[in-house]
Amino acid sequence: MKTTLVTGLVAGAIAIATSGAACGAKTSSAGASAGAPSAVSSDSSTGTKVVTITDPNLNMRAYSLTIPSNWVFQGAVMQGTPCVPGPFPIIRMSSPDGLTGLKELPRLDWAWSDNPRVPPQGNSVCLDYKKDTPASEVLKYMVGVLRVEFVKEEPVPWLANAQQRSASQSTPNHTSTVDIAIATVRYHINSIQIDEHLKVFVGCDYFRGGPSGGQHYCSAQVIRQWAPQGRFSADVFSSIERSFAIDQQWNQRWNAEMTQKIKEVYAAGNRLLKNQRDQVNARMAAQQNAFNQAQDMHQRQHDEFLATMKRGTDLSMQQAGASAKANHQMAGDWADYSLDQQKRLDPTTGRITKDSSAYSYTWVNDSDPRNRMQTNDVNFNPNGNGTGNWTLQQNVR
Repeated sequence: MKTTLVTGLVAGAIAIATSGAACGAKTSSAGASAGAPSAVSSDSSTGTKVVTITDPNLNMRAYSLTIPSNWVFQGAVMQGTPCVPGPFPIIRMSSPDGLTGLKELPRLDWAWSDNPRVPPQGNSVCLDYKKDTPASEVLKYMVGVLRVEFVKEEPVPWLANAQQRSASQSTPNHTSTVDIAIATVRYHINSIQIDEHLKVFVGCDYFRGGPSGGQHYCSAQVIRQWAPQGRFSADVFSSIERSFAIDQQWNQRWNAEMTQKIKEVYAAGNRLLKNQRDQVNARMAAQQNAFNQAQDMHQRQHDEFLATMKRGTDLSMQQAGASAKANHQMAGDWADYSLDQQKRLDPTTGRITKDSSAYSYTWVNDSDPRNRMQTNDVNFNPNGNGTGNWTLQQNVR
């Protein structure tokens, strides 16, 4: 039986995507392990630095990412919840003045069973939900919690493809779903208006059968990316998102530790419940199998989410380029108007020139383009007077 465990449940999005721990197994312990960056290495040529997050339980580097060299960074490793166990990072970073930055908030987990005799798993760290909650609903909830002004919901053109890929991973005994919602919100820091992208990624898994009937496990990852109005740069945040990495030595060590703990719990159960040995064995095997299935599936979700977020960022940059081009053209037209200039197109050569807008028509001599005649008379034609061939220019806009 496979024992590979990936660390974290849902890649947050964003953004700084994190990989998730198994949602197919339950655990009796949960809590947070705070860890500051264990190392910082700068690269003056690119203006960036690599920061890391240490798992204090194993005293090892767990995650790393590349951020602007002058940004302030804090990170910690959370150890999951009873309903969805497994570590995941929480991150806070910002420019020195705090006006531009990114946060990855603690993961929101919830789980429930189709069997009404199984008690709900909602408690102080697990949400008491009993449904597949859409990302848009979590997004509205977070707008209220954060007390920010909702501006608009952003399109997620790659959502359909992400959902199709998630559905393709389902099996007769397991169904996987994903949902993504992004909104622009607004608030003020003192008198400075801040624009923020609030991103929510929800992943849910449904495992059919088992001793407790069908089991549902869901997690929501929330990412905040903000900057002063007019200074939001998708390039900065997408670069940070793509740099996120899980330390493989730590991942293997954590997997080994978790496997050992599972074996210890298994052995203790045998010692204490000798008369129920067969029942304990069957339950532990089912949990282990579901746990491993969830790990493999969520690692794939992590990689796919990064790819879909990159495509969305590229689309946004293309739209921004088109808008800049239109603004540049508008500025040029306004300058021509202010200087009484009119663009004229030579239909023969395709060359565009400018001359006085006081005249409606401009004729150009084919042998010398500098030789021009301007008139407001629609019937005027200099051809045939022995001065060569003349071409009427076409007014542009």
